[in-house]
Amino acid sequence: MSDTASPPFPTRLHQAGIIDAAGLATLQTLTRPPWWLALLLGFAAWVASLLILSSFFVPVLVLGNGPVVRGIGGILLAAASVFLFRLRKPFTDQMGLAFSLAGQSLFVSAFAERFSDFVEGADVLALAALAASLAMAVVPATTLHRSACALLALSSLAWLIGPGTGLALFGIATAAAAAALWLARPTWAARPRAALIKAAAHALTLTALTIAPYGHAHSMLSVLEEAITGSRTGLVLPVYRIGAALVLLATTAWLCRDSVALRLPALAGALLFALAAYATPGLPIATALLLATFQASHRPWVAMTLVFATLYLGELYYSLQETLLVKSLALIASGAVLLVLRTLLRTRAGRTA
Repeated sequence: MSDTASPPFPTRLHQAGIIDAAGLATLQTLTRPPWWLALLLGFAAWVASLLILSSFFVPVLVLGNGPVVRGIGGILLAAASVFLFRLRKPFTDQMGLAFSLAGQSLFVSAFAERFSDFVEGADVLALAALAASLAMAVVPATTLHRSACALLALSSLAWLIGPGTGLALFGIATAAAAAALWLARPTWAARPRAALIKAAAHALTLTALTIAPYGHAHSMLSVLEEAITGSRTGLVLPVYRIGAALVLLATTAWLCRDSVALRLPALAGALLFALAAYATPGLPIATALLLATFQASHRPWVAMTLVFATLYLGELYYSLQETLLVKSLALIASGAVLLVLRTLLRTRAGRTA
């Protein structure tokens, strides 16, 4: 057994061709505290933030609970978060995140009350949250803060789109965008806007994996849609299934762009896998994102895509809309396609080596 330790993460990025020598030198100058110390600092920062915010809301309530007061309070908290992020410390970064979320909540509530006569229902909240999150996402801050803001923006946009074919197209678009960003990581990893692009990739990936059950035959989201609208849009299933297959095929084609010998069997296997997984189109989406994040050398998302794929399989297993025979045949076909594809690709790769 070898005692050689795994190289540091910046070194692995350089070895994989994600960053060049200049980017490696820049990352090596940045030091991070141990995970246990970062966890303790984050916990202490959130406790301190809650105490500070509770004392901040008291004078706000004394001055009044109107939209103007709440709007000003939200702006002040957002400005405080910008100042905290400029300090570049683990403790102040967590405080800045808490202040930013609290400030956005105040702004959204003030905006919703002020303009509730012009926009009906919860759409005014989604519009305000979309504007606030986009504004705070461009502020120089941590990747966690920017990812949270981007996720809030995408969630607000999904709410504004509403259930139906539009939401299915939105889910496919987020999956395609996430895969494209991870596959293009070598081109943006060393750019000045790399942190913002990475945050967008995080938010798009989580959004795509979360919306994926909407394309299933009778998932929890589709049941919720039927309960709210009383009907189901007939184009949701074919649109999502076709879109999921196209995302997987496009990802596979990009990965095999430099290998003519592997391109045809890989594309054929991806197509057969998408057809075998027709009952759970979240699997092609998770597979495409797994390939993209593996290519980008991002281990956490590789693990998370596998977790989401397991959840999709669990939903298929407990679904009452398909017979056990259909479920078994779908799983057998998917596994057989993957095994045959693995053997064929290993054979082709050995011949071209």
